[in-house]
Amino acid sequence: MLTAALTIAVSISFPNAHAHEVETAGDVGATMHIEPSDTPRAGEEVLAWFAIARPGGQTIPLANCDCTLAVYAQPQDQPREGKMPNLTPAFAAVETEGYQDIPGARFTFPDVGTYTLVVSGQPKQADDFTPFELDFETTVASGTPVSQVPTDAEAAIPSSSNPAVAAPATEVAFGKWAMVGVGVVALMAIATVLFQRSK
Repeated sequence: MLTAALTIAVSISFPNAHAHEVETAGDVGATMHIEPSDTPRAGEEVLAWFAIARPGGQTIPLANCDCTLAVYAQPQDQPREGKMPNLTPAFAAVETEGYQDIPGARFTFPDVGTYTLVVSGQPKQADDFTPFELDFETTVASGTPVSQVPTDAEAAIPSSSNPAVAAPATEVAFGKWAMVGVGVVALMAIATVLFQRSK
């Protein structure tokens, strides 16, 4: 009973703890996050970023990696091998959630469904890290039809005059702390009930 209560309290306190997907290949691992809130919607621009790291957690900056991103629509009954990617958005350096100079790309999923995001990378300096290919899967919900996406969405894409894109952290920070507070209160209430029952 106590284990179930703690699981519920932790789930309430940290709702996005499971949201970042982690994949590994050889001696390289990466965490993927899609803004906003790991809930991409068809026809709406997203920022997908990848914190790529060596063993021990040392981040590999985009400046040291010849990284590419390919996005594939994935019908459940067909493998992606031999298929052309639906999208090949360019990476730009982003700063978010304490990471700096990590690969990120802005793009729009055209349709609802399951997609595979394939991140490939080779070191710009020999032997800096092992070349890798990492596959991340995400499900895209319904949203704004692509034909209704405003044309000024392109203005948010990084360029030489705006090389780094920062994800909005302040809006998310308050919500996370509020959820932590709710979780702590819930945990204290559960502990009080369990303590009183044991008397």
